[in-house]
Amino acid sequence: MPEAKSDSPRIIIIGAGMSGICMGIQLLRRGFRSIELLESSDDVGGTWLVNRYPNAGCDIPSWLYSFSFAANYDWTHKYARQPEILDYFRNCVSDSGLREHISFGVTVSRAVYDESNHTWTVDCENGESRECDVLVSAVGQLNRPRIPRFENADRFNGTTFHSARWNHDVDLTGKRVAVIGTGASAIQFVPEVARRAERLYLFQRSPPWVDYVRNFAYPNWAKWILRNVPGAAIAYRSSIFLECELGFLFFREGSIANRLYARKMRQHLRQQVPEELLELLTPDYAPGCKRILKSDEYLSIFSQPGVELIAEHVRDLDAEGVVSDTRRIPVDVVIYGTGFEATSFLQPMTIMGRNNQSLQEAWSDRPKTLLGMATPGFPNLFMLYGPNTNLGHNSIIAMVESQVSYIISCLIHMQGGSHREVEVREDAVERFDHELQKRLSSSIWAGDCSSWYKSADGTIPNNWWGVVVSYLQRTRRPDYSHFEFNG
Repeated sequence: MPEAKSDSPRIIIIGAGMSGICMGIQLLRRGFRSIELLESSDDVGGTWLVNRYPNAGCDIPSWLYSFSFAANYDWTHKYARQPEILDYFRNCVSDSGLREHISFGVTVSRAVYDESNHTWTVDCENGESRECDVLVSAVGQLNRPRIPRFENADRFNGTTFHSARWNHDVDLTGKRVAVIGTGASAIQFVPEVARRAERLYLFQRSPPWVDYVRNFAYPNWAKWILRNVPGAAIAYRSSIFLECELGFLFFREGSIANRLYARKMRQHLRQQVPEELLELLTPDYAPGCKRILKSDEYLSIFSQPGVELIAEHVRDLDAEGVVSDTRRIPVDVVIYGTGFEATSFLQPMTIMGRNNQSLQEAWSDRPKTLLGMATPGFPNLFMLYGPNTNLGHNSIIAMVESQVSYIISCLIHMQGGSHREVEVREDAVERFDHELQKRLSSSIWAGDCSSWYKSADGTIPNNWWGVVVSYLQRTRRPDYSHFEFNG
């Protein structure tokens, strides 16, 4: 496998979450030494560092939500919780020697490309600036909490916080708590809030499809086999990957598989919730149009005393609590389970490319990239977990690992030709985007439901159109004719 030359380019990676860690480790392994990760927090982990709400965890099995090159034989459960996932990424950083390449507490505000010398100048909020030859964004899609803007929110006498900024100083015991939103995070923390609070008011815009999670602890004998029996770990990881890939068959609206899946989850619903709430908790869209959520506890909370489902729009807050369409409900705490600004890629950073054009201007209609990694007019800029690389059925780490390999191949090719600049061709992006939009237009995410997968205008800037294998095939090796190498 080709490696970098001794005079490898200076590379800055924005973010030390899962994607940035993967990129950094693989760059070091391939001989790149002049790398720096800029991380706004005080530790690595990204979303797994900031999302510390009760029962936070991953709905992808641990053995698959981990790097293929850094196996963890000590996962305690099939679906790990946040502390264990964060420890895993910390260990990856420490074991690889990557930590010495990370600058913590550094928030990037602006990056400007200099066409004359083919470099990026990266400005930070602390007033510092750095220069690099290659810039890699590893900020992901789920890094900016979406907090509703209520006119009178500042008049509320109680406490408010977003699930991604959980206030652990607030004891919810005996409190009246309003939770706004029923997304993936809320599904996990709401059962714990219901156990603590005196009264829980759950405000729901539209009900999610909820499937069993069926988590279990790994026995010691299973850990021993995975660690010691040749091929066992690879076979087990591959079986989970295949199971997740086959799950994509359910994501075809109107298909027999999709209808059977909906029937199964309706049965689960009938077994868990009071009959009078069935209609309010039954989605009116096909499974997969929004992310299918997994929980063994969420639906059962509606049988608990003190838990009230309110299927109304929240109009505002006042001094005493929440104002909905027909009610004013006094509460002590408001928790926003309202997700993230998932379609605003790379913001709030300002990225300036050729001809002093900003990335926001270039993407004014919608993001256009090649495979979610590169966009015309922005040389020497690559993105990890960028537009149209999200999944609803499998591990995003598989996507990111393929992106990292693809980008490194481009960098080595650039270095091998003694070039200082690589830029994706506009015609290659247009061809890819045409195919992408055609496939997405007939996907289940184009259906009649609102979700964080879609923008307000109905376009789908987040998701990959198919199975992971199809993406891995396309990114197995770059077609260098899709790029211009200059300088």
